[in-house]
Amino acid sequence: MRFAIIVILTALILVGAVYLIADYVYPYPEEIAEDYLEALIAQDFGRITALHHPDREQPSAGDISQAFQQFSQAYDLKEIEKIDMHPRQGESDSPLGISAAFEATVRYTSEIFSPREIKINLELSRNFELSRSGLFDWKVHWQDQLPLPEYGMEINYERRRLVPERGSIFDRNGELLAGGGSVINVGVQPGRIEDPDLLFTTLEEELDLSEEYVRGEYQAPGIQDHWFVPLTTITEEKYRELDPILRPVPGIFFRREESRTYPEAETTGHITGYLGEVTAEMLEGNPELDYRPGEKAGRSGLEIGLEETLRGRPGYQFYVEGSGIAEDNSENIATETTAERKLLEEIEPQDGSDIFTAIDLPLQKLAMEVLEDKKGSLVVLDASSGEVLALASQPSFDPNEFITGISAARWSELAEDPDRPLFSRAAQGRYPPGSTFKVFTAAAAIDQQYFTPESEFQDTGELIVEGNRIRNFEEEVFQEHILEDAIVKSINTTMARVGLEIGADKLTEYFSRLELDRRPEISLPAQAGQLGNLGNQVNLAWSAIGQAQVLMTPLQMAKLFAVFANNGYLPELSITAEEFNQDQEQVFQQETIDALDLMLEKVVTEGTGQQAAFTVPGDDADETENSPKIYGKTGTAEVTGQTPHAWFAGYIRDLEGRDISFAIMLEHAGVGGRNAAPLIAEFFEKLLAEEIIDEIDPLEELEEVEL
Repeated sequence: MRFAIIVILTALILVGAVYLIADYVYPYPEEIAEDYLEALIAQDFGRITALHHPDREQPSAGDISQAFQQFSQAYDLKEIEKIDMHPRQGESDSPLGISAAFEATVRYTSEIFSPREIKINLELSRNFELSRSGLFDWKVHWQDQLPLPEYGMEINYERRRLVPERGSIFDRNGELLAGGGSVINVGVQPGRIEDPDLLFTTLEEELDLSEEYVRGEYQAPGIQDHWFVPLTTITEEKYRELDPILRPVPGIFFRREESRTYPEAETTGHITGYLGEVTAEMLEGNPELDYRPGEKAGRSGLEIGLEETLRGRPGYQFYVEGSGIAEDNSENIATETTAERKLLEEIEPQDGSDIFTAIDLPLQKLAMEVLEDKKGSLVVLDASSGEVLALASQPSFDPNEFITGISAARWSELAEDPDRPLFSRAAQGRYPPGSTFKVFTAAAAIDQQYFTPESEFQDTGELIVEGNRIRNFEEEVFQEHILEDAIVKSINTTMARVGLEIGADKLTEYFSRLELDRRPEISLPAQAGQLGNLGNQVNLAWSAIGQAQVLMTPLQMAKLFAVFANNGYLPELSITAEEFNQDQEQVFQQETIDALDLMLEKVVTEGTGQQAAFTVPGDDADETENSPKIYGKTGTAEVTGQTPHAWFAGYIRDLEGRDISFAIMLEHAGVGGRNAAPLIAEFFEKLLAEEIIDEIDPLEELEEVEL
């Protein structure tokens, strides 16, 4: 009896010892299952395979990694997280058992697609072989449940990108500036060229294509005689104009293709900009836009300034492909191979938004027409609202050339052209403003009550500042005069004195309050102006008359004069309906504006700007209507060693119900009053005669325009 009791006690002690050892030495199966899930979350596939049972068929770590990489790329996997894990019903997680089973819920999250929760069955059993992890350790049975349990590894995961439709660009009246349509590729078939001289002459005269460029294209290595070699792209309108001229020339051929088009071509080239292939920098620097090599994106103008709005957002399809998959009947899935395919999720593309600009196309056309072949810019603003009605820059370029991809030779030709047709002089060209800037200096002086329009001055023809001599234009001497005369007659010496009197701090303050030192907050590439270094008296004196280091764009000059037209209030520039902002800060007092009105009116009626005066023919040939009052200031901006830039800037109040400000600048054209002012007269005469101004609708009503 005693022996039996000893045996029983010994057995109990041994069983307890086994449990104790199992509890402290061997891990619970749940710990192994947790370990397995942690390895999955970390995508540590070597660790996963180390936990697999050696007696079961299983893939290598490399195989699992490859399958997961394909899934991750297609799904755009961002994170894996464990949601839940518990023993399968009826199963035990005792460390003394020989098998265990768990159900786990794991969530995949994607940068693109919806989160996916998957159920994983984890079956474990003892490994009765001695291994580095011990004897009788727990191992997981491989069941081909990764990445997705219903498909496993023997399947392909793919993502298809759905391209959105790019938004169009319109003028304020709904006229298309950039959007869907067709273009004509003009090219040659080398084997059909009969008279090269006629070919080169015609292409250069009509399309501005040099003989060197044309030869280089169709004589390039590998080109065959029967090929169509594209040379340039033109609009349908241009094609209708040139077809009778180009078609008779042997060797010239045309191809039409659907494409984004720019119907107004050079007229709005600097405004719309153009599309081009994305660069390596764009691919790397904008991962959120998901650009693809070869894709077209905005490269200049509004096309780049409003790229995200116009482009929209791509859509995506996430699907599996392989044998044994139920075929998907969706019409959106094109079968590219013989393998079966199933759509798992689709994100619809978001088409780009249409953009209405403040530009008035008839006004823009007229501005370009007035500039003709001159190098320069003409900007017209609604002075009350800051809307950009016209932003003309010559010479210009035809963005249609970029639609199908511009050749390296043609790009070099445009980029290296000394006339810089790709450069927007209106918004990006920074020029010394010359005497147009004297109005800024006078306005600051009057506003701060340093002077009045009647303040008296004495002029001897020159002013010596720290040994530096400032003379009047053409060395005129004005003797005794008042401040008003200094503006009307553009007296350098007096306005330099005014600048010295009010000082650098006040000039800088007003320049900043007028936001001339900032890049305009519009959707076009645009430059900030600069006042420069006013740290010495010489620079200060020259800066007060728009020389030294002072630089402004024609757009900023038109904005400056918009403040004068708008009773001293600063309008925020806007070139699209979305940019329209009614908030305005008062920069100049009304008394200052009243004084400027009198001076700037006399500039045109009595002073240096008389050639800007214009009249509008009335109904009766013997009578003329009362022409609107034009207020303005000439500028002849000196450029060392070169012909000066010619400026004229000003405003007209209540022009058919609108206050208009403007600025014209002609590069190296000479005297502003003789060369720039007459073009303003021509512009407004035609504007009123053709009743263009009557047709301009308010910008805030653009959304109501029916297309």
